[in-house]
Amino acid sequence: MGPTENNQINRILFHYDLSPYNLTSHGNLIKVETNSGTFALKQKALSEHQIRSLQTVYALARRLVIDAVCPLPSKYGDLVIWGENLSFYLMPWFHETVDDSDLPERYRHLFIKAGQLHRQTLEKEAECGALYQNMVRVLNSRQMVWENFLYRAEHQVYPSPFEQVVMKSASIYLTNMQRAKDFFSQEKDADGKNKKMRRALCHGRLSPLHLLIEKERSCLTNFENSEDGFFVVETASLFEQASAVLSAGKTDWRGFFTSYSSACPMFDEEKEFLLHFLLFPSAHAELLGRYIQSESKSEQWFVRRWTNLCRVHQNMFTSIKQVMNEEQKKKEELLAKEAEENKKESDDT
Repeated sequence: MGPTENNQINRILFHYDLSPYNLTSHGNLIKVETNSGTFALKQKALSEHQIRSLQTVYALARRLVIDAVCPLPSKYGDLVIWGENLSFYLMPWFHETVDDSDLPERYRHLFIKAGQLHRQTLEKEAECGALYQNMVRVLNSRQMVWENFLYRAEHQVYPSPFEQVVMKSASIYLTNMQRAKDFFSQEKDADGKNKKMRRALCHGRLSPLHLLIEKERSCLTNFENSEDGFFVVETASLFEQASAVLSAGKTDWRGFFTSYSSACPMFDEEKEFLLHFLLFPSAHAELLGRYIQSESKSEQWFVRRWTNLCRVHQNMFTSIKQVMNEEQKKKEELLAKEAEENKKESDDT
């Protein structure tokens, strides 16, 4: 870190009455070591909307509504300090005990923290017609990528190995996309009323990079893109993200789902939304588009990547569906038992 940058950081730290004896760069973070403790100074261009998001989360964390690592106030009470081109905010430094490379463990913690965040900030149900319409638009966009790829492949004299692999599984994914489209096109429930789902505070950028784990404690951080929304979208996106990142090995999808649902139980409509969202994965469509536009990767790479995506996605979807079926069966058995007991009581009287 050069003298000019050091001087700028010292000017920022003056707002916190901190005199560092060592500064170390870690990407867009600066580790600040002082006699008062060790801190993390984040530097980033923040909009006024993002700053308001940080202030909202800070207020929730202070009232112990959510468990989050938030900016520390300066001696003047500011959460964000304006620099020349960047904004800065200070946080406590975490000595992380789970390595960044241990993605299964980090995702395990992430699903728990996501469930806790959503559960602790739940709001009443709200109409979700606009959300369903947006899902149809997203689905149409991904379906167009599939159709363009298949049209191109079918008009090849000799389809490539990757094109052949995709065409073998195309009917399954196209059928699933149609199932999803049928679901999201229905904005009314069985009684003809507008569908509703619950809203909550959503992190906005859930990923293992925005989770800090130190021994038994884990906390979400980087809340500058957080906002109120239908939390099931963030939950579904998190599953979709994990399926694109994790390998086809022994990923505990049942554990991930039960960890989340134990922290934040979902209503039936939210469960249906989650399942249908996962029927048209973004990673598959992105890979098809990348194949058409890029010549940098080999056929073998694309085939391996596609095979892994399909296997992981199938394992994830099947595991979640099985857990939901088991929960529904237990619910039905409990209702049947209660009905039988009520009937017996009425007969006795």
